[in-house]
Amino acid sequence: MKTERQKIVKKLDKLFSELVRKRAMKLAGGCQRCKTPKLSWKELDCAHYHSRRKYSVRWHELNASGLCGGCHFYLDSHPQEKIDFFRELLDGDFGKLNLEAEILSSYSTNDYKLIEIYLKQKIKELLKQETGA
Repeated sequence: MKTERQKIVKKLDKLFSELVRKRAMKLAGGCQRCKTPKLSWKELDCAHYHSRRKYSVRWHELNASGLCGGCHFYLDSHPQEKIDFFRELLDGDFGKLNLEAEILSSYSTNDYKLIEIYLKQKIKELLKQETGA
């Protein structure tokens, strides 16, 4: 039986994945690596740079990219190419992400309700940009 924390984490993972994949559609029209167009954000994977075990950056927008299944599998199988991809994708924010992943990992300050509100707001903002409202 799932604990309350596990249920909340699953809910946040689902929201975060939706945000990352919709953002990829807006930015690249599909996979952010190979640029293969997709008809829907639902066809993409939410690929993390730092493992989801690192709660300090598990739902951090810089820590994930929308990728097709092939690119996701490839990068997970080729660690140096994954580093190079995220370094290029994040440009100047790559160091910031790594610093936050390391420094914040010693703190357990995740406010799950606040993270949920933030993710829902970011998804709404993406939808508004799509519709021009």
